[in-house]
Amino acid sequence: MAAYSQVVRKGSLVTTAGMVSLDADGNVVGEGDIEAQTRQTLENVKAALAAAGASMGDIIKTTIFISDFANYKAMNAVYDEYFSEAPPARSTIRVDLVLPALLIEIEAMAVVD
Repeated sequence: MAAYSQVVRKGSLVTTAGMVSLDADGNVVGEGDIEAQTRQTLENVKAALAAAGASMGDIIKTTIFISDFANYKAMNAVYDEYFSEAPPARSTIRVDLVLPALLIEIEAMAVVD
């Protein structure tokens, strides 16, 4: 086990670790499917934020780590479903992820009023 927390709240600031498309049993959801992985990853972000008293509407910044920019357009379509109004600031970086089956990882920073 690595020494990290999935979500941390300090005052009104909430940050998540990098979330991936794992289900509650630790299985990769949507292997080979960037849309399914993006959706599961964002649902995991949503759940982590909720555990710290925040919501998707509180997000001010996300960082997306994507394994192949050929998946960018499809990933972005799903991302837009979650952030259709007043989207947060965002960075997108191409990386090699820890498991070859993972196509995307997302971390978020939120401020709770």
